[in-house]
Amino acid sequence: MKVTLALAAILVAYVAADSHDWQEVSRGFGARFALDFEENSMEVLVQGQPSGLLATSWYTKDFNPAGAMFFLMRGASPTIVYRANWCLEQDQFTLPSEVASAQTRRWKFTFYSGSLHVMCNGEEVLHLVFEEVCTGEDWREYWTTIPSYAQFDAMDQVSDKYRQADKPAGATDNEDETEEETEDETNKYTVIYTLWDDEDAPTTSSQYITIKGTNGQTEEYECNSENFRIPGAEVECAFESAVKLGNYRCLMLRTGGSDGLDFVKVEVYMNNDQLRQTVRASTAGRKYLTLDDRKTLEFCVGDCDDDAAKCSDGQQCLEYILWCNGEYDCQDWSDEKNCSCLEDDDLTGQYYKGNVSITASGSQCVTWESKNRSGPKLINNYCRNPDDSDQPWCYTSTGYAYCDIPECSEVREDEEDNGDQEDEDDGEDHQEGGNGSDKTANCVRSNGEDYRGTVSRTSSGLQCQRWDSMSPNVHGTTPTRNPESGLEENYCRNPDGSEGPWCWNGEGTSPQWEFCDIPECDEVDCSNEENRYHHECTGDDSGDDTEIDCAAEENWDHY
Repeated sequence: MKVTLALAAILVAYVAADSHDWQEVSRGFGARFALDFEENSMEVLVQGQPSGLLATSWYTKDFNPAGAMFFLMRGASPTIVYRANWCLEQDQFTLPSEVASAQTRRWKFTFYSGSLHVMCNGEEVLHLVFEEVCTGEDWREYWTTIPSYAQFDAMDQVSDKYRQADKPAGATDNEDETEEETEDETNKYTVIYTLWDDEDAPTTSSQYITIKGTNGQTEEYECNSENFRIPGAEVECAFESAVKLGNYRCLMLRTGGSDGLDFVKVEVYMNNDQLRQTVRASTAGRKYLTLDDRKTLEFCVGDCDDDAAKCSDGQQCLEYILWCNGEYDCQDWSDEKNCSCLEDDDLTGQYYKGNVSITASGSQCVTWESKNRSGPKLINNYCRNPDDSDQPWCYTSTGYAYCDIPECSEVREDEEDNGDQEDEDDGEDHQEGGNGSDKTANCVRSNGEDYRGTVSRTSSGLQCQRWDSMSPNVHGTTPTRNPESGLEENYCRNPDGSEGPWCWNGEGTSPQWEFCDIPECDEVDCSNEENRYHHECTGDDSGDDTEIDCAAEENWDHY
């Protein structure tokens, strides 16, 4: 979603704030305060993990604008979208995982001639060299003078306190040159592969390695090695990079050959002796990890980027669009699990990545894009919970509605209870309805709520879906939730008081459900001697119409 941040022109008086004590934030008119950026930095305290804007503006000693910064925060998300007014329209950076997860963030703004440094909890997260990054035609009018005053704009939503703080130790007016020289130092990355020791393992002629840093920068290197063709070989790829990556975060692999690559371990070293990451197949419960042609494996230290989530192995990051797409992309295959149910620790569905696209009432969801909603988790027309609701929901053609997605524990319980029944033959005559009672016969009385027959096709001839299955339709009418409704196999039933027995369409076509064409039972003529033991004539509601031996003492009380 494109974020548009606007600056309100505010002409206000200033409030002196010369001490290093924390001050309560005041916003908008009358909130400008003096701060000696020549000698000091400005610190801003943000408590909790709020969502909203941190909006600050700076002014010269003549009260002319000297730049403005806007940070858009989204809870614990490590990605910060920002704008530098009169310099940079919009960009983003990524916080280190330990900073992103912190309940208190202490931001520090430090000006030098020609640049602005931004730190968060002691980690440098942004370095703007105005000459290099500013694209506005008039940026020099605003960013070439070190400011003397600051202000929290009226649109600021997250700042709690602020104070004047000492500049980082050793800071000088030529700090820009010193830091640029430091950041331009070359880092050496070494990636070591151990290939799967099997003669049938695929081979490749080249391997591409991408290193990603905390500030989002990446560097790709092609490693060519004959060892890629030798099962069990250890392959070392080393390359040097002067790209300003920040701290190492992620390793991405993609194969250059047509057959892919199988490996059991990958190790990443930085500057020879700093082990940054170890990826093992055994962690994912696999003999080896597979890198197929035209696919990329991404392993990250800490959190994934906003458009991806960790596989169950806790190592591999996979883009949301690849979850529950019918193909195994996680090395532990976790991306195709629980696509139709909610995990026990996420019953509100905040992190749901499945493909359910039906509301609780049976309406088809429409795409998020058709309603001008976008985001990395808002895939196709799948049910999601992007706003901290009580459960996942989606838009429909008439508005929006909640989705009735069952809990995974319930689904697993149903599968365990009914998994052995699918192939069993109980020996009953399914076509004739067993002993001939109305409950089990293939006819219905009233609306058929007590029907327990074995018709398993809809009125149009569609094969019914098993009640304990979530494919092809995801639903909440499971045997666990409706224990008295006789939801066995894929037989037509009426668990919700509808006008007649029905079932879910098991063929994956439209409609998703349909009534079953089951004839009504004939009236029972109790004057007929042949029906003397029928339950409607005897008053026995058990449905058992078998002949009773009245000579037996245990049946003397039977009427």
